[in-house]
Amino acid sequence: MLIYIRRWQEKLTPQPGANPLAVVLGWLLFGVFLLVALTLGLLFLLVGWILLLPLMWRRRRQMRQMWQFTKASRAAQQQARQRHQQQREQRTNRGDDNVIEGEYQVKDNDKD
Repeated sequence: MLIYIRRWQEKLTPQPGANPLAVVLGWLLFGVFLLVALTLGLLFLLVGWILLLPLMWRRRRQMRQMWQFTKASRAAQQQARQRHQQQREQRTNRGDDNVIEGEYQVKDNDKD
């Protein structure tokens, strides 16, 4: 890696007899190319983010629908468990002799 870096340093250092104006113009041109590339990269990034907004909106709506479906299915499962428990209690109460089914009326003892 160090050899690779030194080769690039040798390529980038100007020759001893080089025209200083050409060196300065070369560095300026290199800087302009870097700025253009940076601008284009930021522009593509911005366009990508803008194009992602409708996709994110659609996914958000799908996630909300899935969450509502999950919530409804959990509520249905809870209701099914409660019904099953009530049916089981009714079955056990039918077999129990201590439970009397029917209507009853509470009498007030104070009026006797």
